[in-house]
Amino acid sequence: MSNTRLCTVLMKLIFAQAKYYNKKLFSNQTKHCGESSGWRSLDLSAQLGYPLALEIQGWHSSKPFSWRSVGDGVVVAESRFLQAPGLPLDILCTQDNALEQGIPVELVSLGDNVPFMRYALYQACACLPAARQLAQDSPLLLILTLDWAQRLNIEQTELAVRLSEKRARLLEMIGLPGSASLARLLSRIPLTPITSWQLDSVRKCLQHPDALALLRHLARPNLNHLWFLNRFPDPWTKLLEMIEQDAPLHEIVWLQRMVEDIQRLAPNAPQLYRVNDTQALQQLHDDLVERFNALSQVNRAAALALQYGDYPEEPISGNADIVALENWDALLAEGKRMHHCIGSYASQVGARQVFVYHMQEPEALTIALTSQGGKWGLQEARGYCNALPSEASLAAIQRWLTAYY
Repeated sequence: MSNTRLCTVLMKLIFAQAKYYNKKLFSNQTKHCGESSGWRSLDLSAQLGYPLALEIQGWHSSKPFSWRSVGDGVVVAESRFLQAPGLPLDILCTQDNALEQGIPVELVSLGDNVPFMRYALYQACACLPAARQLAQDSPLLLILTLDWAQRLNIEQTELAVRLSEKRARLLEMIGLPGSASLARLLSRIPLTPITSWQLDSVRKCLQHPDALALLRHLARPNLNHLWFLNRFPDPWTKLLEMIEQDAPLHEIVWLQRMVEDIQRLAPNAPQLYRVNDTQALQQLHDDLVERFNALSQVNRAAALALQYGDYPEEPISGNADIVALENWDALLAEGKRMHHCIGSYASQVGARQVFVYHMQEPEALTIALTSQGGKWGLQEARGYCNALPSEASLAAIQRWLTAYY
């Protein structure tokens, strides 16, 4: 090829490439300027330290809750379907409250219960009538579906097709048992405040047939029941009925520990399964603790030594305020002194699964450590009669553990 012809070819390539980039830049700039009436612009330059605006479409826009980042008049990034912009919607709305205009009140309330998925919820319901209907009929199923769609980057057209399927088929597609009975169960469970990790627990629980069988027999199933079933695999109907829809997390953990204590103190005790409320459960627990601690400490300590051998050495050295228990007598005496059932942990202590310490300051506490990811961490800390520890005491325990590692 001659030099003249080679130059001609190269010039054509250069002009073609320049034309392509100019066209692309013009397209971006035209899009930014031409549709400005449909976008709400939030200037983030002051927060970021360089020129950047986040533009979002609202509920009544042509592409509801789509967003794009704009720098120096050029679109530099655009959202995928169901992709949040990285800043919580409530923060964005404080800068421009027009973003929430037109959103139905019931959806705002629903979004308050799932703040980690609020953006996806609004966009799906604004774009897809089937999502809006599912939000009314079975909000928990909608949230599970949107969680699945986000993880797999499902596009709007595909999600529309999925939502048009029968509920049992939809359940199967999102990785849950595809049954009409599960669809009916989910429609009975109200969507109350939930975190992303609790939603993962819900998904795991819904995979287990035994858990589903129990839930179907409850008059008013709720999300706390599903979370509890993940932590306590062998419940019964009366126990689940003690868990209210608005019960805080610490009350559910307390209920689990009460039951586990009773089962250690009196294995297979029939009275446990006849208890109908938390007050009766607490009374049964306290009666068993009192009876356990009233038994002969000397004889029991000797029996524990015979059964489990020498008392295990402490895995972590104590300090001026936290002292390790050194023998079986001390373990039993700790329960008697603090009026709780730490003495019933003997099998776990003997198996070196749990180690017990006594805190003297800033308050009297019994501390139980257990292995967590190769390190010893706090299993629980309890005061007199199982009282919860103060924030100051928990901070002191954490400082002690951190100093060791």
